[in-house]
Amino acid sequence: MAITSKELIVVGCLLSLASALYAASDWLKGSTDEKFKTPAEIQPGLGTVMIEYANRYNTTYHAAKGGNWDLAAYQIKEMREIQQVGETIRPARKAGLIGFEKSHLDPLDTAVKAKDWKKFDSASRQASPPAMNVTLLQASLTSDTSFRSRRHLRYH
Repeated sequence: MAITSKELIVVGCLLSLASALYAASDWLKGSTDEKFKTPAEIQPGLGTVMIEYANRYNTTYHAAKGGNWDLAAYQIKEMREIQQVGETIRPARKAGLIGFEKSHLDPLDTAVKAKDWKKFDSASRQASPPAMNVTLLQASLTSDTSFRSRRHLRYH
């Protein structure tokens, strides 16, 4: 099924209209500082990074267990990249995140590069998602505790 030039023009017009409507939206108005502040306030926290870690760790573990070392290596590379996002959006947590990378990801990476399941299994026991959560939580509590006073969770 070929796309005609008439259909292409219609799609182009619709895209132009959508762009114009988006530009006219009210969500990003005000001074330049206010325009930067709005998206900054909706940046994800470390929770998003930790979810990504857990998902990728799970894939890494099963890939290594199955001998798919290339997939395991890729997942570790992606975990390092999501960590950089965490360091950027939460600079107060950067030192803790770097320590986490050295103590948890580096041993996994070494085992994956060696294609050594026993070494990986041993390292993974130290880098399992519960251990990751505890390590990241400790890092956040020791570097800056002001966030705790702003969050009041109630369970009913």
